[in-house]
Amino acid sequence: MRSLIRVIVAVPIMALTITGGVWAQSGLTRQDRQGPVTVVVTPASPLATGTPLKFKMALDTHSVNLDGIAWEQAIVPRLPGGREFSPDAVEQAKGSGHHREAVLAFPAVTGRAESILVEVSIVVKNVGGVGERIFTWPLATGQ
Repeated sequence: MRSLIRVIVAVPIMALTITGGVWAQSGLTRQDRQGPVTVVVTPASPLATGTPLKFKMALDTHSVNLDGIAWEQAIVPRLPGGREFSPDAVEQAKGSGHHREAVLAFPAVTGRAESILVEVSIVVKNVGGVGERIFTWPLATGQ
């Protein structure tokens, strides 16, 4: 009986840990399998103006070494109009070789243009021989 209770309690906790929390929902996950590297991106925070943005990133391959990829240079958010910015922090980085993941934290999207922003894109540059991979989500305004 104790074992069953432990499993009932442990499974939801493990699921939240693996997915990165409540905001890392599978319906929001985007995946790109171009070239030898699979890139998976999942929002790990609310997608809204005025709120810092976090994205869980995963790189997976069986043919190239991913250790040379600098998260801060390879991953940027892009707003409508082409504005890009760098992450504030790389958190929970783990893995090496063929499997790496991290959570990238970006500043809140704010300013006069907030009312016209309708989406945010995460751009993964030059990973696995692919120039750009673009993952896009709607962005709530008025927060």
